[in-house]
Amino acid sequence: MAMRKLREAIVASARNDAFAKDVYIFVIRTTILLRHPESYHPAILHLLRRLHLASPLNDVEKKEFLGYWLLDLACRQQDLASAFRVRNFYRYRTQKVDMILSALVHGNWVMLRLAKRRADVYETSLMQWADENMANHATQCMGKSYLSLPKEYVERCTGLRWGELKKQKVSWTLDGGTIVIRQMKKR
Repeated sequence: MAMRKLREAIVASARNDAFAKDVYIFVIRTTILLRHPESYHPAILHLLRRLHLASPLNDVEKKEFLGYWLLDLACRQQDLASAFRVRNFYRYRTQKVDMILSALVHGNWVMLRLAKRRADVYETSLMQWADENMANHATQCMGKSYLSLPKEYVERCTGLRWGELKKQKVSWTLDGGTIVIRQMKKR
């Protein structure tokens, strides 16, 4: 709440100097970690569209905050088309963000987890918005492909414990250390 008031005060005072830029950078990084998109999303847009024109960000900062914007579009808002549009407009290319976008487009849970290991703490926090959808996708793929799997494998692949999987309303059953996904039809 206090950060939003600070941000609004800077906007109201029409400051476009290095102090305003530093405050916005601090607010964005902090609220990303707090997972508060109502604070970081408008701050990223204001930093890139307004403050950057008056008090330019260096190349590293610009790349950092463009990356956060892309991850927010792709992971939280699930708007991959806008993420690619922004990426192409700003000519933004990094292997890490490209890997994340590719994983989301293709529903590749393994690639997303590998990218998450390479990501910094802010990127990881933004990527957490996509975890639930990707876990749902992984369970759907397992449900269509397998009859049974070891419990540890399913938990490792989905990132969910057995109790959390049951909350997703899967009709699977636990038989010792094996999760029975589908029963073979008797003839």
